[in-house]
Amino acid sequence: MKKNQKTIMLIFAVLILVAAILFIENPFKKTKQVTVKEEAVTEPKSSLGTAIGDKAPNIILNDLESKPVLLSDYKGKKHLIVNFWATWCPPCKEEMPLFQKLYEENKDELVILGINLQENPEPIKKFLEEYKITYPILLDPDAEVKKLYNVITQPVTYFINKEGIIVDKKQGPLTPEEINEKVGKLLKSKSIESSQKDEIKTLPDGTKYIVHPSKLLSGGPPKDGIPSIDKPRFISVEDANKFVRDDELVLGINLNGDKRAYPFQILVWHEIVNDVVNGKPVAITYCPLCGTGIAYERTISNQPVEFGDSGLLYNSDLVMYDRKTDTLWDQVTGRAIVGELIGMRLKQMPIDTLTWSDWKKLHPDTKVLSRETGFIRSYGRTPYGDYDTSRSIYFPVENEDLKLHPKEVIFGVEINGKFKAYTEEDLKKLGKIEDTFNGVALIAERSDAGIVTIKNKDANEDIIPVRSFWFAWFAFHPDTELYKA
Repeated sequence: MKKNQKTIMLIFAVLILVAAILFIENPFKKTKQVTVKEEAVTEPKSSLGTAIGDKAPNIILNDLESKPVLLSDYKGKKHLIVNFWATWCPPCKEEMPLFQKLYEENKDELVILGINLQENPEPIKKFLEEYKITYPILLDPDAEVKKLYNVITQPVTYFINKEGIIVDKKQGPLTPEEINEKVGKLLKSKSIESSQKDEIKTLPDGTKYIVHPSKLLSGGPPKDGIPSIDKPRFISVEDANKFVRDDELVLGINLNGDKRAYPFQILVWHEIVNDVVNGKPVAITYCPLCGTGIAYERTISNQPVEFGDSGLLYNSDLVMYDRKTDTLWDQVTGRAIVGELIGMRLKQMPIDTLTWSDWKKLHPDTKVLSRETGFIRSYGRTPYGDYDTSRSIYFPVENEDLKLHPKEVIFGVEINGKFKAYTEEDLKKLGKIEDTFNGVALIAERSDAGIVTIKNKDANEDIIPVRSFWFAWFAFHPDTELYKA
């Protein structure tokens, strides 16, 4: 018995010794190799962050030889391409030879830094030998820089000019055409370059586009998998009260006395209603991911056209298609972005987002979209959970800004090609804002019922705002100016 006890104790001691050795020498152990400068871990200021136009946060990471490399070492000397990658990522394998060629051809002006995400050095070295990659590779074992640069997928690439300003970025794989375009922009850059001009380009098959199709991501459901409502039915306020709560949001439109309400609880399942309001063909559109409820005239060449859900997203926004030409349109801007009607814009119409209680008080004779849509859906339940209040963004966007919570509600306007945003919070607090933007005197007001109007003060002319989550507005308009009370 004593001999057995001694044997057990000896085995136990050996196991403890082996565990201790593995803990000290463990080749898979993550060593602390990254230092993030203090300015990078504090709440980003307007000049520091990961959006286009921001100063790129400085970092220190070890390379494969354990030598520390600082982004700030290149400031004033060379432009930077910072690419987040992993050996197991197929798109990374396609991109890296292209980056290698760029590195070899532009060494005097350009440095490419590949930041590997949480892998061990040995397989990385084998990967680099196989793909003949010689540009600097840095290690991010604890994912601190990954979080700092908002990397939620692989690959992600930042284009940073000599002044340390983020000139461009891409979450997801880059096509050779995109790489050439963004590198050309980077090499010409002296400061942030931002243009709202829609440059029309052509694919090899003749398809015209202003947004490359590679930037359009599947939202999950296929084309028309989220079905538009093409023959909407309407009910009375009394009947609507049976299923719409007073605090629920609706889209409300009043076109020359024809008043209609479209409850969010229905729109969240359909996103597009092809309606006729007071004789005018209207597309009522709602993107749950962007918080954007927008009405457009749905006429092309003076003919009514139905719109459907393409199943694609651009900047996390609904991409519609028209059932006449199959052209793709992004919902936030109303632009035709891929297809026959490229470059056209739909005409925006006034529509309000407010509670059912406020809308029916203003318009007790309103018609209300019925739940009898021809489809079986869980109306009254949202499939998006707490998305509206969380910081999560489900799909990549091209431009980001952290000055506001990503889901903060803003009202955005375009004035002579420039963009400005007013937060709903400021409008609630102040009630009325007098402002001058791009040479135009503006008055922005929010009524007690929650209706926001923005006018050209001198011309007494209404400017139709877009109600949106902040992240979505900024994704499309990275040079937008934000009003501060």
